[in-house]
Amino acid sequence: MKTGTAKLYNWATLKASSSKAPFWVAILFGLELFLFVPLDAILMFFCLHNPRRTFLYVFIAATASVFSALVGYMLGHLLWDFVGSYIVPHLVSESLFNRISSQLMQYESGAIFIGAFIPFPLKALSVAAGVFHLALPAYLSAIFSARLLRFGLIGIAMLIWGDKVKIFLERHFHRVILILIAKMAIIFTFFWAAAT
Repeated sequence: MKTGTAKLYNWATLKASSSKAPFWVAILFGLELFLFVPLDAILMFFCLHNPRRTFLYVFIAATASVFSALVGYMLGHLLWDFVGSYIVPHLVSESLFNRISSQLMQYESGAIFIGAFIPFPLKALSVAAGVFHLALPAYLSAIFSARLLRFGLIGIAMLIWGDKVKIFLERHFHRVILILIAKMAIIFTFFWAAAT
């Protein structure tokens, strides 16, 4: 393992193995709206290092993700006139926002559930839901149930195949980091291209 990635791996292992690991999960997923980090991979990492807390992490991640989704909703609902001109060109492309908007108006909670379950940008989903004033209780219920299902499946997968995944990460962590960086670069390029 390369020196830089070894330090990152050791830091992440320390956080995932510490007694404050649930706090770190809550902070990271609570900030999901503002992060461009693949948080599913982070949840996997925490579950791998403390399997007994897997379902606690799943619940915390889903709950904190709902908080982040609520912030995005409020941005769209209350502050759209002030921040809309910044969000659409900088955080979400106009074409993507328009596609989300049409789906939300037609399918509402179903569209929210599907968007929150698949790897879809929470920023775009939550802000659009706020802009179109979807019913807040139904919106939050859809987000929570979708994220609980998604993160629960990740947790179960880690409980079943965790040892193999852990061995793989210990051997190839630097390659995984490079793949994640490349994936993020592709996503950024896609949204930048879609916004122009």
